[in-house]
Amino acid sequence: MTLDSKNYLKILFFILITLMFMAVVYSYYFIKHYPIPITNRISLDAKITFIQEHIDINSVDTIIVGSSIGLNNVQGEILQKSSTKATSVLNLSVYEATPLQIEQILQLTSTFPNLKRIIYSAQYSDFAYEGKLKDYNATFISSYLNGSLSSKEKLTFYFKSCQNIFFCMKRAWNWKDKYQQNNQFTYLGFDATGSVPLNIYGDDIIVSRWQKPHSKKQNNRTFDALDRMSQKAKNSNIDFIFAIQPYRQPLIDSFPHVAPTMLKFAKRTKNIMTKNAGKFIDLHSKLHLQDKYFADRSHLNDKGSVVSSKALGEFLDMQ
Repeated sequence: MTLDSKNYLKILFFILITLMFMAVVYSYYFIKHYPIPITNRISLDAKITFIQEHIDINSVDTIIVGSSIGLNNVQGEILQKSSTKATSVLNLSVYEATPLQIEQILQLTSTFPNLKRIIYSAQYSDFAYEGKLKDYNATFISSYLNGSLSSKEKLTFYFKSCQNIFFCMKRAWNWKDKYQQNNQFTYLGFDATGSVPLNIYGDDIIVSRWQKPHSKKQNNRTFDALDRMSQKAKNSNIDFIFAIQPYRQPLIDSFPHVAPTMLKFAKRTKNIMTKNAGKFIDLHSKLHLQDKYFADRSHLNDKGSVVSSKALGEFLDMQ
């Protein structure tokens, strides 16, 4: 039996409407359970969603920024307990964020009206590359976080967030196994402040990341970005603290390029802080951490990040 054009169109419209309905239902489910695609970078999207759902933006007085060296190596909850000054901490660090990307993320500082200080947690390897975030709209993200989007803007945003249904399905598929395991470096299980302590020990340690140091590569534009960030903080009456995180001492002792690279990095970043009235602390030189506190060459495990965070808290209170 052949279909006439009228019945054919009815079936076609029914199929299209059914598919649209299923897409809307899935989008609603996705928004409720997974980070909404705002930037197409899952660690930043997850952080934005976390802030929107769990953080009182009006109370935040301290922001931690950095790559995973900020996300994993500084526990905001421990910092709050260790400092009388940092009473409401938000870890705004993002995996693999370059200094230029941190500069973009810090465009969100106006979202936090009572912000008093920014802590940039880093290691020399963070300053090797200058890439910038794509599809990043700080004005929209700020409006999303402070709840100033209109109902129409919200609906449009939610509708567009999963237009690429396969992108959302892939993100949902990977979420549990890749981003919710605290013995993996991709872990995105935030504590109450947005930090991500790592439970990486023994067999979970990746040998190549443990035994091989970073190269000595540094990029001048990354230091220019640090200069601009700290200068902007100064002009806004916000304290800017640059904290160099610990590095595995056996690698410093075994590879001749590491020690001079770290010394040069410390000198260069300290000079920028001095120039812009910022504050500087070298936690590597201060703490001399043993291997039992490391998850790899520069990332601390959850025990190491407690030590680092306490030291940061004590440093803040001495200023």
